Amino acid sequence: MFCGDPGSEGYATCATQSQLFALASAVPALLGLALLVAAFTAPSVRGDRLLRTRALTYSLIAWGIAVGTYVMGGLPSL
Repeated sequence: MFCGDPGSEGYATCATQSQLFALASAVPALLGLALLVAAFTAPSVRGDRLLRTRALTYSLIAWGIAVGTYVMGGLPSL
């Protein structure tokens, strides 16, 4: 979403909403971090190679979603 010129009416509200959208990227980022930590520290996950691979794959997907959400929310307000 493009907010328009910085001096236009409603720009501040639009920019604030875009920044909140970018902040929402923290949810999948934390999920990805939790999966990454679990893949290397949880004994049940470490012992099963297939489960560890799935956890790492899901972690990468979560990080990808987090980056996409951050870019979509952060760039329009610039």
